[in-house]
Formats: sequence, structure tokens, C-alpha cells
Amino acid sequence: MTAAPAIAFAVRRASCLLACAILAMPATVAVGANAAQPSAVEASDPALQVKAAYLYKFAGYVEWPSGVFASEDSPIVIGVIGNDELEAILSRMVVGKTAGRRPLVTRRMEAQDPLQGVHMLFVGAMDTRTLQAIGDAVRGKPVLVVSDAGQERTLDSMISFDLIDRHLRFDVALKPVASSGLELRALMLTAARRVVRGAP
Repeated sequence: MTAAPAIAFAVRRASCLLACAILAMPATVAVGANAAQPSAVEASDPALQVKAAYLYKFAGYVEWPSGVFASEDSPIVIGVIGNDELEAILSRMVVGKTAGRRPLVTRRMEAQDPLQGVHMLFVGAMDTRTLQAIGDAVRGKPVLVVSDAGQERTLDSMISFDLIDRHLRFDVALKPVASSGLELRALMLTAARRVVRGAP
């Protein structure tokens, strides 16, 4: 097996392991340190493939308040702001997939776009003012907000990713979850590296 297919296989295997790890516990997936020249259809950063797999699996471990969805088969919409490559990977990953019998779709968004119809939101690297504006717009709404480490306080995100020793982990903050009306299933909390129950 040549280098590029081997890397692509390793990334796909990491994503598969991630999906299994969310269902088991604890969840942790190694991200290769020296991944070079991946296939054009894969992420240039293998961690993006793993983040996309997490976002896909998170959808099955969230319960939204009644009335959020227009009908029983309305899709779960995952918005992505500030990371077009992640959205592209995730959009391919969720084709034909469901969570709780609901189809999954993605939406590539800009920071100023309205959040109507969005059920999960990943926010990429942004300046502090933009993060605060997004946080103000989404706070208290039934939207699962996910970010990278270092942004969670400004954005008031519920889940934050962190890369530790080449393992992508996630932390959960329960205070913004409670104010949003969402409920996270116990297995997600068990799989988290850390669960913050009060103010960070």
C-alpha cells in the first residue's frame, strides 16, 4: 500500500474507531502526527475527519425540546461557521445517515447568518468580537454549540474539542446546555474528558 492510500485508510479507520468509541467509553481517537499528502477527498488535517465524525455521532446523543422540529421526519441541521473544509467532510459523511430516525444535513454558514432552523452549530476560529456576537445570538436557544478549546468561554459553547497528545478529546459544559433546554444523554457525558457542571 502506497503512502497516500495508507494515510487515507488510517484516517477512515480513525473515524470508524471514533464512532465505535462514542458508543463505548471513554472516547478517544489518535490523530497521526506526520500525515502528509492525503487524498484530495480527505482532510488535509486528519483531525478534521475525526471532528466531523464526532459531530455526526453527537446528533444521536442530544434530545431537543418538543416543538423544535416541524414534523417527525424533519432533518437535524448541523451548521458550520468558519471551517468550510470541515463542513465539506461532514456533508459527505452524513449522506443517507440518520439520528433518531431524523436525516442529517449540513449548512455552511457565515457568522452573521440567522440561526433559524439550525439544531447543532460548530464554530471555527474567530476573533473575540465575532465569537461574542455568535454567542449572544445563540444563547438560550435549543442549539448544541461546539467549538475548539480556547473559544468556549467567549462563545459559551457546550462542547469544546481539544487535541491532547495527538488524541482529540472533548469537554462538556452543562450550564449552557441547561439554559438551552437541550438534554445530553448520559453516555455522551461518560465519553467526555471533562464535564463542567457550573460556571467555567
